[in-house]
Amino acid sequence: MDDHLKTKSRVLRLALLINMLSIGTLMMVMPLGADFVKYLNMQPEHIGYISGGATFASALVGFFLAPYLDRYDRKSALILFLLVRSVIIIICGFSTTQNELLFWFVLAGCFAGPISGLTMASVIDITEVKERGKAIAFVASGFSLAAIIIVPISLELSAHFSWQVTFFLFGSIGVGFSLLSHWYFPSMVGHKVVGDKLQSSSVGITEMITSPVFISALSIVGISMFGHFLLVPNLSTFFQFNLHFPREQISVLYLLGGVASIFSMRLCGQMLDKGWITQTVWVTSILVAVVTIIGFLWQGSWPLYVVFTLFMASSSARSASVSAITSRVPLPHQRAAFMSYQGTFSNVAAGLASAVSSLYLISDPAGRLIGIETLAMVTIGCALMVPFMVKILMNLLTRRQQTALQL
Repeated sequence: MDDHLKTKSRVLRLALLINMLSIGTLMMVMPLGADFVKYLNMQPEHIGYISGGATFASALVGFFLAPYLDRYDRKSALILFLLVRSVIIIICGFSTTQNELLFWFVLAGCFAGPISGLTMASVIDITEVKERGKAIAFVASGFSLAAIIIVPISLELSAHFSWQVTFFLFGSIGVGFSLLSHWYFPSMVGHKVVGDKLQSSSVGITEMITSPVFISALSIVGISMFGHFLLVPNLSTFFQFNLHFPREQISVLYLLGGVASIFSMRLCGQMLDKGWITQTVWVTSILVAVVTIIGFLWQGSWPLYVVFTLFMASSSARSASVSAITSRVPLPHQRAAFMSYQGTFSNVAAGLASAVSSLYLISDPAGRLIGIETLAMVTIGCALMVPFMVKILMNLLTRRQQTALQL
């Protein structure tokens, strides 16, 4: 029992660190957008192409690799993808034009999907259902830690040294995490062993991805991420050029938002483990909608520190809640495949939203983004759709469980 607890603790902590780094290296290019505009002559409205291209690449590779991920030891596969991605992140730092940066960063994005799928599958493997909400919220707090640690550090390094240093640093840390995974992450091959009982109740990948419960789960993820990423890639640029927020204080914004997100996700994880599923999703979704109205439609009515902190906290809590709910969908031998498909849908939605925002938004001679209010209204609509879709998913899961008991 003690050995299992130690192993679970190691998996969760390593998963948190890997998730933080993976998200952080993607997240940092968005607040660094103003620096790319200055040093790489990038147009402000084109910032979304960097994160959008990387998420599309992650989605594409994740989709094609998903059926194969459950065939291998999660540890070995995770180390391979993490190491390769980290080396490419380092190479990004040698870019001298926006096209070079875009190419290498998109290539690095190709490995993010499998990393996410393998990481979350490992977390699900090692935790019981009754503890899964808290465990997933813990690992999902990597998003908040990325905002607290990686984004402020990247902004400060860029301001005092150069934007290239950020890629050198966090790429090197990724190499270090791959070594830690080699030393402390356990081999996880139990999902490869298919006994008679499991085999009789299992379904193939094709049948899984065409099932109503699968389609419902990924639709929730897609709608949630699409609405979120219509705004996220443009936040730093919007704050600086539209709201005239000081560049040197952007890191403080992300620090406050990240701290608030950690507390909100842990609270949501506890609520989910108590069975308050629909209530949690309703509360977080309404908060996202309300804060978006205040921050983007009623610009300047509330202090930006308050608006951004609430936006980050509510969005992170909603995402963690959705992840905890959808983790109930796959069977044990389908978890890496399912999480990779979920990452694919998430990345497609995020990449599509980033591209749409870049195509729709235009900038005036002063760099102000025009059209952000329309995107905010779409974000509000997506946020309010999520609770209704979660209700449908919960009904489908209940029916599936009842059917399984009758067999």
